[in-house]
Amino acid sequence: MAIACAGQHAYSVSGDEATLTEEFLSRDFKTWEGGLVSINHENNHEWVKATIHDIEYDSKKKLVICSFSGIPDWFSTLIYSDDYQGLSQECIPIEFRKNSYDVIKGYGTGVTVVTSPYTPAASPDMGVGIRPELAAILAKYPTNEDFVMSEKTGGGPSAISTEAYESIALEKVELRSQIQTLETEKKTLESELASTRKEFSDYKSGEADRTKEAVENALRAYDTQVKAEEERREAINELKSVMKEEEAEKILSTNPSNETIKSIAGTLKVSFSKGVGTSSSSEPSENDDVVKLVSELRGFRTAVR
Repeated sequence: MAIACAGQHAYSVSGDEATLTEEFLSRDFKTWEGGLVSINHENNHEWVKATIHDIEYDSKKKLVICSFSGIPDWFSTLIYSDDYQGLSQECIPIEFRKNSYDVIKGYGTGVTVVTSPYTPAASPDMGVGIRPELAAILAKYPTNEDFVMSEKTGGGPSAISTEAYESIALEKVELRSQIQTLETEKKTLESELASTRKEFSDYKSGEADRTKEAVENALRAYDTQVKAEEERREAINELKSVMKEEEAEKILSTNPSNETIKSIAGTLKVSFSKGVGTSSSSEPSENDDVVKLVSELRGFRTAVR
């Protein structure tokens, strides 16, 4: 089967396009000898296990032609199935023509069988990947004489029918497809398991930091609470130091802020220091302001300071 033709395009993994020239194919076609056979450019040589042999170059048709060795039955059936789209060569460019991507020197590494929904760069219309007739294969590789059917009665044993052979080969292809699906699912599950393990490992590795941060937050909250309670006690004690217990409790029953309590205590202290209440003057004194503020805090009316 032809695996490449002069003038065809070829593409790298990144999508760069090159052209395989007649100069390259006519000179380096033998580098494909012993190359690996795959399906859809995948790394599946381990179970395809076919290689390239008997490399030729047709100078008239400008085609690189070869034979395949070690092809299993299911692989042959795949080539003759409706899914088959053609062949696609694999090579390593070594030298390009100046100012172009025309490959003039290279090294052939293998060939791949292209199946639907993919299409090869060089189509059967270009002479690449055309399936040989079954008769031509049998002519080149004749069946063992012990199993040649005879027209005479009492001839050799009956050979397996074409229908039975194709059925068995197709069953093998289907089994291989199922195995591929299971292998893909296995890889997916292994990937998910590895991801879960990593997430758990990351979570465990950060647990100490999270615990430390939580403890520090709790301690800060506790210190803040203790400080607030201490400030509250100081404010209440300061208020009770300048007025009677029952008066102080009435004010505290309105749940004033620490600042308000300190403000009342401070105002009373200033008033007492000036001898508030001893003057006979009829003018309003600071003590009146204190009484007014206390009354407001008791709930008689809203105080605005």
